Amino acid sequence: MQISASHCISWLAVFGIECLAAVILNIITIIVFVKQRQLQSRSTYLIIHLGVVDLLVGAIVGPMIIEMYGSEFCRLWESRSYSDWLPSLQIYVGHGVYQISLNNLAVIALERVHATFRPFKHRFIRKWVYGVMISVNWVIPSAMYSIAFYFGVHTFLIRFIYLCSLLSVILVCYVSIYIKIRCSRHLQHHGAASQRERKLTTTLFIATLASLLTFMPRLVYWGDINFSDLIISLSRQSFFDVVMATMTILILNSITNPIIYIIRMSQLRGGTSKLIFRRAPNHVNP
Repeated sequence: MQISASHCISWLAVFGIECLAAVILNIITIIVFVKQRQLQSRSTYLIIHLGVVDLLVGAIVGPMIIEMYGSEFCRLWESRSYSDWLPSLQIYVGHGVYQISLNNLAVIALERVHATFRPFKHRFIRKWVYGVMISVNWVIPSAMYSIAFYFGVHTFLIRFIYLCSLLSVILVCYVSIYIKIRCSRHLQHHGAASQRERKLTTTLFIATLASLLTFMPRLVYWGDINFSDLIISLSRQSFFDVVMATMTILILNSITNPIIYIIRMSQLRGGTSKLIFRRAPNHVNP
């Protein structure tokens, strides 16, 4: 059964608006982080990197998905007459960017563990270490998907195991942080730096939890597609609805992250307000 154009356009319009929101919010967040000196700590390098990844989701992955789904499901424009390499590239790029996002969340969790259990050593971590961590985030998915794309290998099982491993790392890290904070009665006697680190850890945990909630529907979808025929057996329109619903929830990940940071970080909130409304800082006369 052919999917009506109005039904397709409604879904793609909602998805497109989400992509635009992700681009705008993450551009604002990145600009404020770069301009505000108070926010330029080593720990925020990973947050800025995550903002860049979320920006790529809205600016590159989103339009690619709209083009692909609008052509394959809805026939909103002419069918592609070229070979299958571009659709395959779109799939690998989309999966790769989201995997980089999850990689970054796992690295953030490990960095927070180090900040919690070794706070003194954490303050003296050199900048190049964060550069290496960010590079690894890109190297692993890029290598995995480049090999799969070149050799035409079906990588779902590898991806599934790898993503489950990342989720396990994130879970273990934040559970250990929670236990450490609850059991360390002397934590309250530490200085302002420790309190800031604790608040940052809480903020990143909330952002990570929100991200994982947006990933889960798509992960269930991937599992069903590869291990079951339930979703595939649906009608064409119902299948399209499931695909778009999971993608619409997934891209919320790139929107919720900057919103959580703005709500939880007062300096980021103030910088965002000044950037949007062009408010100059208040000067108090002596």
